[in-house]
Parts: sequence; C-alpha cells; structure tokens
Amino acid sequence: MNASPLVAVVTPVYNGEKFLDETMRCVQALTYPNLVHVILDNCSSDGTAEIITRYKAGRVPLLVHRNSETVPLRDNWNSAVSHVPKDAEYIRLLCADDTMSPESVSEMVALAETDPEIGVVGCDYRCFGEEQETYWPEDRSVFGGIEAIRMTLLREGIIIPIHTLVRKSVADKRQPLFQPPLQSAFDLDTALSLLVHSKFGFVHKSLGFIRVDDSTVTNQKFGPKTRAWTREALYLMNEYGPKAFGSDYEKRLLQYRRYYVRRILRWRNEDGGDQNLERHFEALKNAGWPFNWALVADALMDWGMQRLGIRRNWSGYPGWQ
Repeated sequence: MNASPLVAVVTPVYNGEKFLDETMRCVQALTYPNLVHVILDNCSSDGTAEIITRYKAGRVPLLVHRNSETVPLRDNWNSAVSHVPKDAEYIRLLCADDTMSPESVSEMVALAETDPEIGVVGCDYRCFGEEQETYWPEDRSVFGGIEAIRMTLLREGIIIPIHTLVRKSVADKRQPLFQPPLQSAFDLDTALSLLVHSKFGFVHKSLGFIRVDDSTVTNQKFGPKTRAWTREALYLMNEYGPKAFGSDYEKRLLQYRRYYVRRILRWRNEDGGDQNLERHFEALKNAGWPFNWALVADALMDWGMQRLGIRRNWSGYPGWQ
C-alpha cells in the first residue's frame, strides 16, 4: 500500500457563494500530501464558478465538473462521487458550507490504515462554535460494524456522515452510493449500509466544522420543521435493527413506535391539527401500524408506566427531534 494513498475530497455545491470560498480554502490548507478536490457545480446561478476558478492553481489539484441543469440533491451527491479518480483509495465528504481542520485527512487516514477492514472513519466535530457530544467511548478507536450500527441506533455513538472518510473499495460495492427512499438521512443510511460489511473507526478530535444556516439547500428542504429525521429513523430501525439488535429487535422497535406516536401527538398539539403529519401517518402505516386510537392508547399507557418507573422512554436516534 502507498505511503500516502490518494484521498479525494468531494464537494457537491449549488449556489454556494456565501460560504464556498472558506470551504475551498480549508481544503488547500490540508496537511495531507496526496489529495485531489472533486467539485461538482449543480448548475449554480450565483458566483460559485468564479470562486472555484480562484483555486485552480492551488496546491491541491481540482477536478471540477458542472451539471448542464440543476438536479435533485441526492443525484448531485451521487454524480459528484462518480467523478472520484479510480486510483483514489479514500473519499472524504465535505459540504460546500462546511470546513475541516488542516490535519483532518491525515488523522483519519492514519487510523484507517491501521486496519484494512475499516470502511468508515468518523470524528468529533464542532457546530454553533462548540464541540458536540458524539458519545463514542474515549478508550476505543475501532468498532465492529454491526456494533457501531447498534450504538448509532441507540445514540450511544453519533456518526456525522458529512464528516466521514470512506474507503473507496467499500463504497464501490454500493451503487449508487446514496440511495432512496430517505430524503434527509440518506447519507446516514449509506454510512450504516457500509458498516454492515466493514468496521468503523473514530478519531477523538474535532476535525470537522458544521455550519447551520437557513439559506442552505439542506435546511430549506429538510430542516427541523419537516421533522424528517424522526420519520426516517423508523426506516433505519426496520432496515438495520434486525442485524443490530438480534433477538431484542422487536422490543426495541416497539419502544421506538411508542415514542414516535407520542411525538406525533405533541406535534399535533403544537401545529393545531394534522396538516403537517400526513407523512408520519404514512410511515407508520407502511410499517404495519395505521395511526389509530389503539396505537395512541398503547403509547399513552407506556408513558404512564414510564412515569411510574416501570419502563424507560426511547433515548436512541434521533433523540433530539
């Protein structure tokens, strides 16, 4: 294996002029010696192209592509990854409004190179100017893939997919890399799918920096008001729960369903009706649980038993929604 395997930093961008310059600058400042920055412009109409041009003579070479028309977010991400050079050994995702520390790639590659079975490497990160809790045990850096999935679903460890390093040979087995049906958590779905067949590495340093801004495409389409993460967590439970929980799967799923139903009741009260809840009703129905009074009674009885200390509430992913 090469002393410094080629790493492709991948940045899909659409109308990113507000923050893109800072993102491009952080890639040029990376200390890792063997890099290429793959950028896919999703037919931006602002100054994105001009910002990219400024960095074409930088230390880190650019591979720049532009769509002839604007495509959906997930399609743009898949297309961006498709432009990664074949001889690259790792892919480092980087959104067009985020940044990473100069040593980010060096630290993550160093861990990945300790074990060829590591397919995904995560890291601590900062958001709102503060380091965020990720929960991965400080005394460990490598986890079995199924173990990491279970810990993620239970929120005993948090994976931030947009700040991960992925081994390309593992990613190549999933085509396309980002798949339906999820709309907001499709990147986490991808990370968990890769961990079914590989190990998870975690660097206990704040190497990634996330910017939360109302103007970004992600926040406009999938921000907190959509409550999409709670709905899509049901899909992740159904998709990965059997592998992660084994004989405990049905118990964990029931616990999540009761939590989900109570969340719906809360949202109904906050919104003054059902107008924003159709997608949640549909998600439960597709899982075999049409939203009805029996479901509500069961969820409320469970809440009462929690108040008595007989049961515990769901505290897993997404937890904060």
